[in-house]
Amino acid sequence: MGKNKSGDGLAQGVHLNQARASIRQALSQYGHRHMRSLPVQPELELLKSVLDKLDNTVIRIAVFGLVSRGKSAVLNALIGEKILQTGPINGVTQWPRSVRWTPGSDKKVQVELIDTPGIDEIAGQVRSDMAQQVAQQSDLILFVVAGISPALSMMHFWSSSRLKNR
Repeated sequence: MGKNKSGDGLAQGVHLNQARASIRQALSQYGHRHMRSLPVQPELELLKSVLDKLDNTVIRIAVFGLVSRGKSAVLNALIGEKILQTGPINGVTQWPRSVRWTPGSDKKVQVELIDTPGIDEIAGQVRSDMAQQVAQQSDLILFVVAGISPALSMMHFWSSSRLKNR
């Protein structure tokens, strides 16, 4: 017997509304002026941020990885279109770029995909600060790695064992 998708959606809506109500209650209870000077202020700001995310239904996913590992290509494949520029040379993505994506036919949730430059690129502190800012504003971080081909792995094994035997 299949699940009732409209019933599942209704239950999700109820849970979402309960979460919103709970957060609003906590903010009204602890968000008074006399409470703002207490050490709970960072937690209150976090609750406000969570409530804002629940109200906006936008999920932010930042994509990180080393240079030329296919971060932009992975996002293009996920979206189903070539929106982000890719290329055979290092450093095609110079700065973060956001793309909105609405998965499936349920238009209630949007995903903001954030493509970032390789974390091992030159530019030191500026790129490090940028990466930290993007990561802090994201709900999820996707780290893209490139797999090693079996042939390359065998070559590495052969060359390293040969060097040990010299």
